[in-house]
Amino acid sequence: MLFKRKKSQSKLAQLGQQSTGSVNFPDFIPSPPPRHPLDVIYEQFSKPQLTLILKKDEPSIYVRHTEGQRVRGNYQVERVFDDKITGFYAEGRVPLVGNAPPVLVIRGYGSWYPLDGVLQDTPEVFIAHLNWQSKAAETQGAVDWIKEKCQQGDRPDVIGESLGGKIAQQLGVKYCDRIRSVVTFNPLGVSQKLVKSSSHPSVFHYFTLGERYAFWANQGDFIPGTILQISKWGTRSWKYRLTEWLIQRTPSPLEHFKSRHCLGRIIEILERLIVQLILVYRHNGLIFIHPRPVVRVVDLKDLLP
Repeated sequence: MLFKRKKSQSKLAQLGQQSTGSVNFPDFIPSPPPRHPLDVIYEQFSKPQLTLILKKDEPSIYVRHTEGQRVRGNYQVERVFDDKITGFYAEGRVPLVGNAPPVLVIRGYGSWYPLDGVLQDTPEVFIAHLNWQSKAAETQGAVDWIKEKCQQGDRPDVIGESLGGKIAQQLGVKYCDRIRSVVTFNPLGVSQKLVKSSSHPSVFHYFTLGERYAFWANQGDFIPGTILQISKWGTRSWKYRLTEWLIQRTPSPLEHFKSRHCLGRIIEILERLIVQLILVYRHNGLIFIHPRPVVRVVDLKDLLP
């Protein structure tokens, strides 16, 4: 299925001009619609947006906000949850306009920005069944915030990218009846045991076209839900074809160099560096700010590299 958004709507969401005010957010049912109604703004919440990290009103979870602060998109940061031991960081946000639900935004791998939390995050990235950070969500009050909102009759969404998407899945399974929906972007996998025990009716996994890191990291699985592949131009774009060609022909950084000559090795190093930058951009790049993003509902096996 292809979905094309009008340019004016996309720009409105990009600028955060009360884009959530017009959302008539429905109660989810076991057969969810193809897309989450707030995926445009949730993508901006979840991904690093490295060019914007020094602007304090930017909505990215990689910008550390303060409680009570208003961020672009007409949301206010109600609570901040930060655990120095595990590296868990999340923010509970509430909309200032419209009837969108509260949302718990969970930060992904700490090596992107800020540059703390790397040592704490790394085991969670590569070992699917670890749940240190999801337990930190309980001890640091994030789960209490979820329960509080639920008791007020306003169940929150739980969202995150990469490692944040893994934690969102773990919380979504354990607190299924307290969470309205789980939305992940290029999430890391969780244990198969957790996947088999999941019964949450409203889960959305968004994978960028050509994504590699989410599948390479821990070989985990993903809790059942709607799987969507998103891109700015689709597979027919010459940019995608060119970068895929380069990725396919370039060895992993861990593989031995093929060339015995100094110049040859310098070229190989540059190629591997370029490929890693391409993959990082794919993993973290914003898709829905593009005027006409391509969105397809797919089967998970179609995305595995």
